[in-house]
Amino acid sequence: MPRRELRPGQVWLIGVPLNLLLAVPCAYPVAFAMLAAQVIAGELGWGEVDPTLVDDGAEIVIGLGVVSALFAGLVVFGVNALVTSRAPGLRAGGYWIAVALLIVVPAVLYWTVLR
Repeated sequence: MPRRELRPGQVWLIGVPLNLLLAVPCAYPVAFAMLAAQVIAGELGWGEVDPTLVDDGAEIVIGLGVVSALFAGLVVFGVNALVTSRAPGLRAGGYWIAVALLIVVPAVLYWTVLR
């Protein structure tokens, strides 16, 4: 049975809700990345960092965050690669930028504004 090709519009109709759903489990790796950025900025003297955060073992949390971010990135990339491989007419650059924004922006908004 031949593979079914998708039009670019169909990929967008599938991809946007799919990536918004993937943003839910990816909220925690984004939070770990934000924590790592805060600790690194504090160590470089670019900002204030809570001393108890560093004393209580932020290295372990950041290490687990890196592992979870890599796993989440592989899942997001794999699922989107399956969808985009069926659409030869899709402009991939814009789609992958939209994927990154659809994953990161809701998580950052959740951890900074809504919480």
